[in-house]
Amino acid sequence: MLGPLRVRLGEAPVQLSAPMPRMVLGVLLTRPNTPVGVDVLVDALWAGQRDPRAAKKLQLHVHRLRRALGDPARIQYENGGYTLQVHPGELDAERFESALADSADAAQPARAVQLLRSALRLWRGDAFSDLIDLPLLRAEADRLAERRIAGLAQLYTAELACGNAGAIVGELAELAARHPMREQLQGLLMTALYQAGRQAEALEVYQRTRGALVEQLGLEPSNELQRLERAILNGDPLLEAPLTPSIAPAQLPADITDFTGRTTQLAMITHLAAATIRSAMPLITISGKAGIGKTTLAVHAAHRLRAHYPDGQLFVNLRGMQANPLAASDVLARFLRALGVDRAAIPDDAEERAALYRSRLADRRLLILLDDAACEAQVRALLPGTAGCAVLVTSRARLSGLGGAQLIDLDIFAPDQAAELLARVAGPQRVAAEPGAAREIVRLCGFLPLAIRVAGARLGARPHWPLSRLEADLTDEATRLNRLQLGDLEVRASLARSYDTLDVMARRAFRLLGLLESRDFAPWVTAALLDVPQVQAEDLMDTLVDQHLLEVAGRDASGRLRYRFHDLLRVYAREVVAAQEPPASRFAALDRVFAGWLALADEAGRTITSSAFTRAGDPGTCWRPAESVVASVTVDAVGWFTGERMALIGAVEQAYAIGSDQLGWALGVRLGRIFLIRGHYDDWRAACELILACARRAVISGQDTMPQHSAGALYRLQRRLEEALTGFEQILATCGAPRGRAVTPLVAERIIGHGDEGRFDKALVDLEHSLAHLADLVDRHTDACAVRRNRAAHRLQRCYEKAARCFQQVLEVLDVFSDPLREVALVPSRPVPSAPTRTVTLAAVQGSPPRGW
Repeated sequence: MLGPLRVRLGEAPVQLSAPMPRMVLGVLLTRPNTPVGVDVLVDALWAGQRDPRAAKKLQLHVHRLRRALGDPARIQYENGGYTLQVHPGELDAERFESALADSADAAQPARAVQLLRSALRLWRGDAFSDLIDLPLLRAEADRLAERRIAGLAQLYTAELACGNAGAIVGELAELAARHPMREQLQGLLMTALYQAGRQAEALEVYQRTRGALVEQLGLEPSNELQRLERAILNGDPLLEAPLTPSIAPAQLPADITDFTGRTTQLAMITHLAAATIRSAMPLITISGKAGIGKTTLAVHAAHRLRAHYPDGQLFVNLRGMQANPLAASDVLARFLRALGVDRAAIPDDAEERAALYRSRLADRRLLILLDDAACEAQVRALLPGTAGCAVLVTSRARLSGLGGAQLIDLDIFAPDQAAELLARVAGPQRVAAEPGAAREIVRLCGFLPLAIRVAGARLGARPHWPLSRLEADLTDEATRLNRLQLGDLEVRASLARSYDTLDVMARRAFRLLGLLESRDFAPWVTAALLDVPQVQAEDLMDTLVDQHLLEVAGRDASGRLRYRFHDLLRVYAREVVAAQEPPASRFAALDRVFAGWLALADEAGRTITSSAFTRAGDPGTCWRPAESVVASVTVDAVGWFTGERMALIGAVEQAYAIGSDQLGWALGVRLGRIFLIRGHYDDWRAACELILACARRAVISGQDTMPQHSAGALYRLQRRLEEALTGFEQILATCGAPRGRAVTPLVAERIIGHGDEGRFDKALVDLEHSLAHLADLVDRHTDACAVRRNRAAHRLQRCYEKAARCFQQVLEVLDVFSDPLREVALVPSRPVPSAPTRTVTLAAVQGSPPRGW
């Protein structure tokens, strides 16, 4: 009806080409579901002309109309009239009238605007514009036209109540020009112009309207219009744009259907933000590393909370991890426009924008989601001032400086949750068919939600791939990040944004830490890599932790924090260090770290083994950790060694791998004795293999600084005695060291092998050979042991006189030894009498041999 008469049956138009059935339908539509008498229809259709056959003709037109409508029951004859059955919502005029009534009852002007705009779009022109020749239809068309103007007036009143004056001035001026004598429309135009800052034009509208009324009707404007003119002249504050949002903003991004996990965090957010009685605004910050799912959780929670915030939801990506984060003043302008403030009415000053923003939000319930915040300062100006609103903030930094904020730290998924997400993205049947490959894929993704989502998307894009194919692709660490990208989903880009926001020193610390093979490390390692003081290194570690580029792994025995990388962050750090750090710089940094471990192993060895390592084999002047770090090792050397054991093994392996043989060898020598004493025999054997490899390579390359007596100690730790003697002759020939200084320890160890097999005669020959080199006294510990073993060998063969003379020789040797070495040389024989009396008797050497001699 609201335009040329149109009929649709479902989606198909009904053709009513004959004029009389169209007119019958038009008259019946003016009174739907109500009987229209035959005489009324005849009078309307034939305009008072007398036609005895009019009733019969009417029956024929109704029959044709029924057939066109496809349902004979639509038009029924009863009580001398025809009734057109119209179901609710089928008639556009009825929907328009219903919308006008609903808008008048709407509690919020924004809702009224929404209803009225939708209702006015039903109009396609003047009502019954193709049947206006019928007087009955013309009257109905005029009535509907008045309702249309009333609806327009309601619309612009609601728009002004929303503060949208500048947006409606144009269309309101056009409507007022078509109806110059309608004072309500002229008053609305005057108000809109005034609120848009066009006071002079508003007064011109009044003068023009007054002139038309006086000239045509001889009447002055109504009292209401005159009062409006005076209010404009006086700048009445009541005419200012109201502080009411135009429409309820609904800016949240779309929720995802495969949301997985985060049950505890989601319940916490919902509990805090959905509370109806509260004294302070809920402020919840969600932090975590790149790709951990902060935005996904925040958006999902916000959608669940929409019903609690009927006045709308605001969303902005603050781009905190990008090169140019959004300024708070720009975000305020964006939010104010969404809340109905005209662009021209937004203040230039940032503080004034914040004040207007808080005024707009006063006594309203809005949910505000601030995504990817860089710091607290970027957020503070965007916080409402009243308790009715709630704010969710996501950031890679932990925004601890926001007072009253509830902090939620997200961690990686548990393995089961990670597999569940992969199944939801890639398909549950595929994951169920290859559970082992699925578990390995999510492990290689570091259980990071973004990486798992990318992996699942890659599988979804390639339905012909088995999961084992992707598993094989991800196994290679060098290309793993290349595989974890698809379209605009890219793990590397997400990690790079965090890295790019760091300052120069923090970036270098991050990438150099990627050189380490150890899974966790102490702050002094950063000091060594960068060659900076310990305090500065600890500050850099705190920065990396705050940006979620490092994780706290726990504390060592001395109470100092230890740190670690997430697997994918380590991969990225190694990519960056290879691209941005010259090889010489990388090697120098690692050498400082190896030297630091060497110094700490020295300190731990003194405590654990109750003896000092010889310094003859030190590879020159080395980097040394801060004294506070060195001193902390002595507090609990065993605890320190236990915590660092895997890192120390990895350091020796890495030193050998990059060719830092001297530091790797020296560190291995220190560790070998500690491993042996602590009972880590597998580690001891592995370390010996690496130390020997370092020693051989160093000799072959012509480095003559390798201490031969310590190299001999390595061979005897291997217990490859015959091979050691043969090989050591080659080392002696290359290095030119005195034979006795190196061979004596080896011979002493071979003696033990002979003794274990009962070959005492051979043992005594080797012992005499060893004692011939006592004059060198380079390895005093081994020489003293050799003398003791010589005595024991004589005892085993019951040559007690020789044993007594050997014992006297031991005492003479001890005169040049320090007290700790006396104990080493005598045990497990009986204690030496205290000086000055040193009487040697056969009783001192007789008896059965000591166990484990």
